[in-house]
Amino acid sequence: MNLANKITLFRIISIPFFVFFLFNFKMGGVIASFLIFIIASISDWLDGYIARKKNEITVFGKIMDPVADKILVYSAFICFIQLNIIPFWMVIIIMARDLFVMALRVQLAAGGNILAAIFTAKIKTTLEYASIIFAFFYLMTSKLTYQSLLEVFIYILMGSATFFALVSGGQYLLSSKKYITR
Repeated sequence: MNLANKITLFRIISIPFFVFFLFNFKMGGVIASFLIFIIASISDWLDGYIARKKNEITVFGKIMDPVADKILVYSAFICFIQLNIIPFWMVIIIMARDLFVMALRVQLAAGGNILAAIFTAKIKTTLEYASIIFAFFYLMTSKLTYQSLLEVFIYILMGSATFFALVSGGQYLLSSKKYITR
């Protein structure tokens, strides 16, 4: 197993620790969880960089890297739903879109076609990570006066991510329509 794949596995293994610390040890646990999330997020960039630089792109990496990313983001979303920081319905829309796009990718790949990432999907992902980071800020600043401002900002970020999930899902459907109607 190459280094990039080991980093991907590290990201998956770090997720239970991220969740455990978030719900335990009060503020210390929240800070530890935030640091684990940041390291796991950076590892996403790092494993791709290493795989490309060393020309060690593998089938395992192509499959597991996006799966690891989704598990990390969904874990954070589910935790923040439990903590009443982000709305359940937005997460359901985002998850449904992601499952739909994954299914499209699998179907297209079976026919020898690739569904490449599009700009609106990258915006969605950026907004998701921003929502998670600001949810952590919300937890770490629970006694400050701008708490309600953070709540509004998180809602706007999640709402924007949800909007871009719908837009990019529609774009993916339209761009792959000629392949799936055969």
